[in-house]
Amino acid sequence: MNETRGYRRTPVYSTSAAIYDRMVGHYAFEHWRDNFERLERRYDLDISRVADAACGTGLASAYLVERGAEVYASDLSLPMLAEAARLHGRPGVCLQRQDMRYLYPPSRVTLVNCATDAMNHLLYKADLRRALSSFRAALEPGGHAIFDLNTAWQLREGSDTVPWEFEVDGRRMRWSSAWEEVSSICTLNMVFIDVDLDGSDIVEVHRERAYETAWVMEELARAGFDSAEVMDATGLGKAGEQTRRLQFVAGV
Repeated sequence: MNETRGYRRTPVYSTSAAIYDRMVGHYAFEHWRDNFERLERRYDLDISRVADAACGTGLASAYLVERGAEVYASDLSLPMLAEAARLHGRPGVCLQRQDMRYLYPPSRVTLVNCATDAMNHLLYKADLRRALSSFRAALEPGGHAIFDLNTAWQLREGSDTVPWEFEVDGRRMRWSSAWEEVSSICTLNMVFIDVDLDGSDIVEVHRERAYETAWVMEELARAGFDSAEVMDATGLGKAGEQTRRLQFVAGV
């Protein structure tokens, strides 16, 4: 599939950051918050100092600050960080541009949070392995890392090669996606219609890779985590063959 021919390709989130929350951000945050509060009670999470990796527009960071946490929020995308600063910049949130593979908060933290399938955007095993190691290095003894991953079932079943159009905040979009079985990668072409300076279309190409659960659990142990559990992110029960998203909790 090549739905990008004829469009000007721009970096991911360069255009979508400004409307991300209205597209999916608020919905994803509500789901994350419900899970987080259950996980906090189940695992007695210490939220005094949190590294919010791939923080996006900062919804989770703002929530954690309101709960009394000191938050080091980081993202690789400058447009996302700009939205986070505009929407949720406040005392208690330290915004930094960082790659989750090289997470380096100013001090060790009690919790690393990485939500909303951010880690699926790491397309190579070496990159995911490096991210898990950086999470472990950022934690003080007794701390936890929590993150989620879309499954192959979700990315495969959710792909749709037939383009569909919709509008958010007056911006027209055309989306199409495709699943590659061999690479376990789903590619989403996010076309913004009539938004370029000359009235032409532009496209952001987002790619996510699915990883085998057993391999991720092995890598958590290899990274130095003392404990790790995985569950279905919907309901936080046992994961099954049609689980859409996995929730991981790892402790040191």
